Amino acid sequence: MDHSKNDQRLGKRIAVVGAGAAGLSAAHALKTKGYINITIFERAHRVGGKCCTVEIDGRDYELGAGIVAEDNSVVLKLAKEFDVPLTRLPFGRSVNVNGETGKALAKRTERETITLMCEVLKYRALTWKFRATGKPGLMNTDAALTIPFSEFAKTHHIEHLAREFALFFTGFGYDYFERIPAAYVLKYYRWSTLLAFMQRKVYRLPNGIQHLWTAVAAAHIVRLNTTISRIERSATSVSVTTERGTEEFDTLIIASALDEALRYLDATEDEQSLFSKIQYVDYVTIACTINGILDGDGYVPSNFTPRRAGHPVFWHHRHADAKVYTFYALADTGQTDADLTDHMTDLVKKMGGTVSTVHSITHWKYFPHVSSEAMKGGLFDRIESIQGSKHTYYIGESLNFSTVGLASEHANDLVNRLF
Repeated sequence: MDHSKNDQRLGKRIAVVGAGAAGLSAAHALKTKGYINITIFERAHRVGGKCCTVEIDGRDYELGAGIVAEDNSVVLKLAKEFDVPLTRLPFGRSVNVNGETGKALAKRTERETITLMCEVLKYRALTWKFRATGKPGLMNTDAALTIPFSEFAKTHHIEHLAREFALFFTGFGYDYFERIPAAYVLKYYRWSTLLAFMQRKVYRLPNGIQHLWTAVAAAHIVRLNTTISRIERSATSVSVTTERGTEEFDTLIIASALDEALRYLDATEDEQSLFSKIQYVDYVTIACTINGILDGDGYVPSNFTPRRAGHPVFWHHRHADAKVYTFYALADTGQTDADLTDHMTDLVKKMGGTVSTVHSITHWKYFPHVSSEAMKGGLFDRIESIQGSKHTYYIGESLNFSTVGLASEHANDLVNRLF
């Protein structure tokens, strides 16, 4: 074995842009493989990206991602390695309400339950037929999965199941089924994940999910509060310019929003064309103190439509003995924070509660995705074809799905395949 060549490879200077779940997972995978010169650039003052834990009245609350399923093996492995505790997510504490009246919706009937279970079996067959969606990435997407999921569900007679799926899809900020390609839904609800939910093998981090990424980051060189102004790539190296000056690297990994990278990257025509097609959702988290509503979580299915944009789709009550709740809404253009707060306050009032304090309103540039047309046109295959070109690799939620588990899984897979 030529040890000098191996040492040269592992000594490559690698720049990772973005210290979210994808960037830190990639850095950890590289370090595990023996790479020793890894620098992570992060413009924010903290790591974790959309994994954001804040303290209110001495308690930890999640403003972004917060749960991990049993099949999210990369995240669970990191939690174990860094001795970060997990606890089972409590089930049976949620309610569905009517957004117009604030009244709880009727429980599912026995007949509806039987219909639903029959559709689950149909869905299991579909996940087997389209099993490629269970693998990292969105390459080679079957054309049948590029249509909106609402059409896909109707075609395959799983409309009742689709309504159940919407609770954890639209409720968790992943837009509306009438405009999201089916591939995303099958990616999110791959069979192993759905089974984890049915078996209630879903976890949260009692100290906050950001605690995990802070622990991972401590094992790496992370430049916080660092804004990249320019990246230039030559035939032999990559130059990264920040307010601290210019540094030279051998390899670049972009783990931040790909469309935002166009601001500073010496982008090729392919990169400009592909990355500019990425779309987002304005998912808003409102943390507030409330008197007089239910303990537990709640969903508002009547707001799962663009016509009700800005109205809450979900709320979470993290600590049963505290009065702090987090409400979530899919905002629309032109809506102000005052509008969003009014919608939330109105729902709380209809449910018999009052809002005493609004602690924060956080807008997430959420769920990077592409249209049915772009997916059908092979956008993800084209991105895969340029992986490694100009010493550059692309990872992150836009190339798999916007959960901490799936973003980490894609990053880990890319490192294992291409490094």
